This record gives sequence, structure tokens and C-alpha cells, in this order.
Amino acid sequence: MPVDTTNPDYDLYKDVWIKTRDAVRGSVAVKDKKAQYLPVPDAETNARGIDSVRYKQYINRAVFTNFTGRTKNALVGAAFRKEPIIELPDGLDYLIEDATGDGLSLEQLSKDELSNLLETGRTMLLVDYPTADEGLSQEEVSILDLRASIVPYTAEAVINWKTSVIAGRTMLTLVVMSEPYLENSDEFNHESKTQYRVLRLDDQGYSQQLYRDHKPYTEMVYPRKADGSTFDYIPVVFVGSQNNDATVDDAPLSDIADVNMAHYRNSADYEESCFITGQPTLFITHSLTQEQWKEYNPEGIKIGSRAGHVLGETGSANLLQSNPNNLVMEAMNAKEQQMIAIGARIITDRGNNETAEGARIRFASENSVLGDIVGNLSAAIKTCIYWCGEYMGVDTDDCVFKINREFYDKTVDPQTIMSLVTLLDRQIVSSQDIFDRLKSGGLIDADRTLDDVRDELGDLSPLE
Repeated sequence: MPVDTTNPDYDLYKDVWIKTRDAVRGSVAVKDKKAQYLPVPDAETNARGIDSVRYKQYINRAVFTNFTGRTKNALVGAAFRKEPIIELPDGLDYLIEDATGDGLSLEQLSKDELSNLLETGRTMLLVDYPTADEGLSQEEVSILDLRASIVPYTAEAVINWKTSVIAGRTMLTLVVMSEPYLENSDEFNHESKTQYRVLRLDDQGYSQQLYRDHKPYTEMVYPRKADGSTFDYIPVVFVGSQNNDATVDDAPLSDIADVNMAHYRNSADYEESCFITGQPTLFITHSLTQEQWKEYNPEGIKIGSRAGHVLGETGSANLLQSNPNNLVMEAMNAKEQQMIAIGARIITDRGNNETAEGARIRFASENSVLGDIVGNLSAAIKTCIYWCGEYMGVDTDDCVFKINREFYDKTVDPQTIMSLVTLLDRQIVSSQDIFDRLKSGGLIDADRTLDDVRDELGDLSPLE
């Protein structure tokens, strides 16, 4: 089979990913797909379809309110309202400012991948190392300043994968990714072609190979660790909304995107109805002859208080306007409530006097989903940092990477502090427990540690 063969699960979920991403991007992306999201209203009788004048007016009047994108931004903002905790050893600290090899910081990489996970429920991270020419000395390699990097791939880019049970463990044995590349034939050209990067695991270890035009473009290359050995696994980690195995998880925002698209279709019908029936229509009856009409009304009929008209003894004029039809508007309001129930808290009515604790309880389900995703992403990036250490020959036992999971402020009032001190006196909690509680409440800077406080206070410590 050709190299661009796709996994059956990829084919099953691809349309869901596209739809959710379009909903997140907003009106331009949605309207660009035309009848895919907004069917032609008279398709059976209208031979021109999307090219008809009516459909062009129909789609132009429709309003796509981007509830899906706003929800995603709110969730990413909740996770990154505090900076991630990052502690890396010397030799890997470059990842903090340049994790991907092209200038993307570790924090920004995390934000981008969290966005991808919310939109598609799936992303992939590959740890790679630039290939150096054979025969280079250690000094020459040092001068080149080659570094391991974390390369992200979207769900759409990973087209095929296989797993096998090896020594009792389920391991990836094949991963195929599609990548765009530009040919150098024209420096101003923006058209790209597609190449395929194939990762394999065989008896010799992990290898990479590029394909172009469905043919091998490079030889199979076996990347090596700092000690010269090959990898007995593919340094790739799938990140999911539920877990980090190779199976495809559901996209958290897909349900909201479905309702958002239905809301958009309702909007198109509502706006067309308002346009067609919302304008008043003038009806006139008169008893004048054609000559009398032209004599009394030489400039025709004008609507407005500055014009007068003669209609004869039995003439009359009436403005007719349709009664309000709220059916479509009610359908739109119902869908907005559905999106709130699903998790679109960005459009929640903020006018009521809801307590902070009440809000936390009401959003508990949403937080649970976001908490799982953040935990999966944190674990995946930490694994990638370990693999970077394998390439660079750096010990990573003490490295730390954690994305914030306190999505809402936890108020620390004086009574709570006094209670914590009492628990400390009774040796029920430790100094570290109190310190962590004060930090989560925002009373202590996120980058400070308990040792920092103790060093600054010397022998005097309020926690002991």
C-alpha cells in the first residue's frame, strides 16, 4: 500500500476535527465552506445552487457567533492564568526559551497544544535531534550547537500509526506524518507540496525516513542517544483528552461546535425572515382616473411626513407589516442554553450574584475535563524532556514540568490562615502544606519556594 495510506480511525474522526477547527476559527472559515455548513434553501428548484443571488444574500445575512472559539480561549486562559512550573537541569534549560528548535518557548508550546487538544482531542509530540555529518569530532559537533527539540504534530498531520506488543508492552512500531515543504524553484512561490515522514521500530531500533511523490526520498536513518546507542522505542507521545495512548479520543469542543453550527443555520433563516417580512408594505386604493392621478400626484407616492397625496373621495392608504414570529429566535435561544450546559461558560449570564464557590461547583464537570487534559499534556511534555536528555546526555531525574490546575481563585481569608496555623501546631499539616495553600491563593508568588522564604527569614520563620 502507498505511504499516504490512512489509519481507519483517522478517516473516522477527520471530518469532526475539521468542523470543530472551522467553528473555532469563526465566521470567515465557516462561511468559506458555504453549503457544507449552510445548505442552499431551495436546492431542488435552484439550478445555480451556491452561485444563485438568493444564496449569496442568504449567507451574507447569516451571523455566526463564535461561541466555540470563545469557549476555547476561556479554557486556555483558565489553565494559564498562572505560569507553568518548570525546573530543568543545566544542558536542557534552553528548552524554556526554545523548545521546538524554531524559537517557540516551552510555555507557548503548551498553550498551542492545549488548544489543539480542546479542538481535536488529540495531538502528537516527537523528540528529534538534527542529523550531523558522519566523521565529525566531538569538538566540531559542539561548535554546531546541535540540540534536541520537541516537534508538535496536529491530529490531522498524523495519518497512520500501528502498535505491537513487545516484551509484554504495547509499543508504537509505525507512525506516518504528512508535512508541507516548499520547493526552491521560485523564491516568491508560496505553493507547497506534501512529504511523508515515516518512523519505524524494527530489530535495529528506531528509524526515520522521508518520502516524496510516494517514493523514498532519503535512506533510513537510525537516530542515536548521547552514548551512541539506538532507541529501542519511537520517541513519540500521543496526547489525548482522556489518556495518552495511540487511540483517538473525543474532541472536547465538538459538541459545542455542532450546536454552534445549528445556531448559525437558525440565524440565516431568522435574518432572511426579517429581511423579507420585516419591512412595511404600502397598499393604496383610489377613485381617480389615470389623468387625475398624474395631475394630483406628479412625482408619484412618497412615504413620509413631508409629502401629501390626493387619492380621491374613496381612496385610502395603509402600511401593512407582519406580526413578529419568534419561533426561530426561540430556537436560537434554546441552542445558546445548550452550549452553556455543554460547557460554554463564556456566554453564561454574569448578571446574577453567584458566589465564587457556587461557580466552582457549577463548573466542576468542565473543570474535570480540562483538568484531565492539562494533566495528560503535562505528563507528555515531561516525557519529552526526558527523551531530550537521552539525546543530550543530561540527567533528568529532578526535572519538573506542571501546568496550572487551579482554574479559579481559591480565597484564603484570615480565618483559614488561623485554622492552618492551628493544624500546624497540632502536627496535622506541615509547613509545606500551608505554603502551598498560600501560593494557590495568590498570596505568595508562583516562582517562590519554601526554601526561598526560609533563606530570606533566616532563623525567624512564621511557619514553624
